[in-house]
Amino acid sequence: MNLRIERKHLYTALVLYLLYILLTVYIITGGEDNPLNTHLFFAIFSNKLPQLTPLLTVISIDDYGRAFFWIPVALILWYFGGRYRRASVLMVSAFVISLILGELMKHVLYEPRPFLVLHITPLIHEQPDSSYPSGHALIVSTGAYSSIVALPWYVSLPLTLEALLVSYGRIYVGVHWPLDVVAGWLLGIANVELVLALPWYYNLVYVIMRKLLNWLSYRPEGSPAN
Repeated sequence: MNLRIERKHLYTALVLYLLYILLTVYIITGGEDNPLNTHLFFAIFSNKLPQLTPLLTVISIDDYGRAFFWIPVALILWYFGGRYRRASVLMVSAFVISLILGELMKHVLYEPRPFLVLHITPLIHEQPDSSYPSGHALIVSTGAYSSIVALPWYVSLPLTLEALLVSYGRIYVGVHWPLDVVAGWLLGIANVELVLALPWYYNLVYVIMRKLLNWLSYRPEGSPAN
C-alpha cells in the first residue's frame, strides 16, 4: 500500500485542528457562558422568525438534519458513479473520523448546554450531555465541505445550505452555544482535509464501500426481484 501524503491538505488540516484546540482552551478557561458566547446565543435565540421556526425545529431534532439526510445523500451520490461516487467516498471517509473524534471530545470534555446554564426552555427535548462541540454541526459541515471540494456548485450549494440551516437551528432551538457550532465546523472541515491528505485511507474506504454495497445489492441467480 502506497502511504503517500498530500502535504498541502495535511498542513491545512493541522492549522484547522490548531484553531479548534485554541477555541477549546478558550472555552475551558472562560466557560461556555462567557460574554461572547452568551451575547451571540441570545442574539439568535431571542429573535425568532415565525416563518422558519417549524423548519428549524424539525431539522434540529435528533438525526433528522444529520444522519437521516446525509446517509441517503452519500448513497445516492455513490450510485450516480464518477465524480459523484468519489464525493460519496470522501464524505464517508470523513464521517468516520468525525464520528470518532466527536464522541471522544464529548466524553473527554463536558460543557453544559445553554438551557442548563441560562435556565431557558429549549424548543426541543435534548439530553443534558456535553454541548461541546456540536455533533450536528460536525457531521453536516463534514458533508457540506466534502460536497464543496468534490461536486459542482449547483449540487454543493443546496447541501451546504442544509448544513448551515441545521447549524443555525441548533442554536435557534436553544440546545447549543454558538461556539459549539463554530468548533463543529472547524473540526468537520479539518477532517475532510485530513482525508484529502491521506489518499491511501480514501482508497481503503472506497474498497470497503464497494464490497459492502455490492454484497448488499447481490441477488442470487434465479431469485425473484422485489
